Amino acid sequence: MEIRSSLRKKSILALTLYLCFFIATIGSVVYLVVEPPVRSKLERNLDLRTQLLASQIEEPLTSSVGLLNSLVGLGQTPEQSISLQKTIPQLLHVSDDIIVSGGLWPKPTLDGARWQYTSLFFNKNETGGLDQIHSYNNPESGGYDNEPWYQSVANAPPGTVTWSGVYIDTFTQVQMITASAPYYEDGLFAGVATVDLSLEALFQFIREHTNQYSLGVVIRDADSQVVIEHNFQLSKDIYISQLDFGAFNWQMDVVNAKVKVADQVFEQVMSVERGIIPFLLLCVLVGYYLLNRYIVEPIVRIAQKVDDSKTGGIIDIAYDSEDEIGHLVTKFNEKTVYLEQERVKAQASTNAKTAFLATLSHEIRTPMNGVLGTAQILLKTPLTDEQRKHLNTLYDSGDHMMTLLNEILDYSKIEQGHIELDNTPFPIESILGSINSVYHTLCAEKGLQFRVVSNVPQGRWYNNDKARLRQVLFNLLNNAVKFTDRGFVEVELEEQIQSDHAKLIITVKDSGIGIHPDAQKRIFRPFEQAESSTMRRFGGTGLGLAIVKQISEHMKGGISVQSQECIGTKFVVELELNPCEAGVSESTNTHKLDCQGLHALIVEDNRTNTIIMETFLRAKGFTCVCVENGQQAVEQVAKQEFDLVLMDNHMPVLDGVGAIAVIRSMDSPAKSVLIFGCTADVFKETQERMLDVGANHIIAKPIVESELDDALYRHSSILYQYQNKQGDEPAKPRNVEALLLNFYMALDDGNLEQAMTTLAHIFDSVQPSVTQELRGVIERIESHLINALSPEQEDIDQLTILLADQ
Repeated sequence: MEIRSSLRKKSILALTLYLCFFIATIGSVVYLVVEPPVRSKLERNLDLRTQLLASQIEEPLTSSVGLLNSLVGLGQTPEQSISLQKTIPQLLHVSDDIIVSGGLWPKPTLDGARWQYTSLFFNKNETGGLDQIHSYNNPESGGYDNEPWYQSVANAPPGTVTWSGVYIDTFTQVQMITASAPYYEDGLFAGVATVDLSLEALFQFIREHTNQYSLGVVIRDADSQVVIEHNFQLSKDIYISQLDFGAFNWQMDVVNAKVKVADQVFEQVMSVERGIIPFLLLCVLVGYYLLNRYIVEPIVRIAQKVDDSKTGGIIDIAYDSEDEIGHLVTKFNEKTVYLEQERVKAQASTNAKTAFLATLSHEIRTPMNGVLGTAQILLKTPLTDEQRKHLNTLYDSGDHMMTLLNEILDYSKIEQGHIELDNTPFPIESILGSINSVYHTLCAEKGLQFRVVSNVPQGRWYNNDKARLRQVLFNLLNNAVKFTDRGFVEVELEEQIQSDHAKLIITVKDSGIGIHPDAQKRIFRPFEQAESSTMRRFGGTGLGLAIVKQISEHMKGGISVQSQECIGTKFVVELELNPCEAGVSESTNTHKLDCQGLHALIVEDNRTNTIIMETFLRAKGFTCVCVENGQQAVEQVAKQEFDLVLMDNHMPVLDGVGAIAVIRSMDSPAKSVLIFGCTADVFKETQERMLDVGANHIIAKPIVESELDDALYRHSSILYQYQNKQGDEPAKPRNVEALLLNFYMALDDGNLEQAMTTLAHIFDSVQPSVTQELRGVIERIESHLINALSPEQEDIDQLTILLADQ
């Protein structure tokens, strides 16, 4: 049992898809449910981390304001109360490391024409001591009262604190920031106190903190200038925690430097799914086991039982469950029993139909043999023109009746699948010639133009069923001529070479009555024509196109139709044919032999048929003996020598098959007598039985004299086998035509030795009147045969022509 897609594979695939879908669904749901709170929590954590970092940055900066206020207090204290030169350094010495300098900047006083600057500004040195800086008191430097940090608080309300922007100190070359506050004496502005803070240590703290927590930070001052940036990288969909902090109006942006919030959310979701997937996988495995155990395995066993069971056998399987599968088994067995009964009935009906058709064929052909045979005999006698006309009408009517019968029998064989293709080499020109000879005359009689267009290469041979190809063409052309009253009938043949075969495209066109579009769907069905009136008007069985369709499909092709009413019809048939090497050309002439002195035995139980066959044979020179059954035929052959036996099949006492078998088993030269089976049974099985037991050839009834002549000519070597009684030399046919036929057959069979012997007999038979040209042709052919080569076709054709002129 070959199953390309098993249920097990499908169930595994289905469960896998289900698992993937379920995981995707659960993942999506988990993501949609878990992601918002997780994201919110992670963003909130980052915001808290930002606030914490801001507070840690702001704390040392804010603490410096206390020192600034102390300096303001010192500035507002009368000088005689304290020594500012000592007190200010003491305050700076105990301050945080972040404070690197500070002091008081009294309001400048005018001494004559000069401004007096008396700042008390101290700076921490590298040893931890304090140095007073006097350079700012030089009036030439522009005066400190013009500096932005001074101007920002000059005359400002008491308690005002301003912060400068971040700058790089000219002495230390580090980033710094300055806090400024005004101080007053007796309510009047007296100067400015300042504290300078180094940001280097603060920035180092920020770097360590951000590295520890994998953060990226950028801090901007009040002027949006970047104070510090560390590990701060932006990407798509990254979350940025922003915070404005401190009295100095700094802004801080913080991001996760290594893992984005979205990545953390995804990791959280994946951790949830990793816990769910093993459970889901276990559920799928359990589901597969249950599905396989209770559904797949019973169905597989049922399929195996069905595959192993014989025709009409039931399913014998141990399945006790009363579910749908059990119901399926029961109903299948019931249907199987029913179908087997119907099959037996159908087979019996088919056998009865076949037997009926065989009987019908035999019963119709037997009297038709008398009708057509008598017509053929009478046509050879002296007749008036009117008598000949009536006889021709009689013969044509009988022949038409046989054509209709053959169509019915032919379609019956095709319908039962008995159609077989007899592939033999043949030239396409032979079919084209018969088409021209038959339909040119028919079209001329109706006043139609007939044309054959062949685009097939000249000299093309095919190894296919010539009779079926001819039948396709004749059926199409019969319809074209039948349904065309004026105009033309045209047939076109085109060959398309493919990889290992050729496609023959046959197109038959006419200018006839056309076919209605609705009827075009029916015309390929058996026993149907376009309209019922068409059958009444033009006749026919309606089987021609159905037969063409079946034959074309058996020859790996097809048929299509295009038609317009009152304009015409075009049929296109495509057939797959096999080109082959050219063989010996077929002869289309009717060959007649000299049969004077030959003896024939006619075995026929129908008196009319006996008379017809005897008349045919006596006209050829045969001496005839007639018997009525196979037993009498065996007795006659045993006591008398015959050159030919015409054997019917259906006869009383002993039929033709039995009689031929007995004759071939005789222990005498009579067993090799030439036997033609003459039967009205056209079914291949009957003909094959006669051939299998020893018949040399089958001639179907009604007998056509030309077919009988061709059969005698083809088997002339056997026909004349008893004529030479003297010596051991094989008997030879008595005329050149028979010798030439034997020569063709030897070449066709590849028996070059026999061909050379026959060629010598031909040469002897035309002596002494052989011409020089004929002698040259025979010598060229003989030269090829001596060298084990086939003669040139041109020499064979010339030999045939020259012998015909002898």
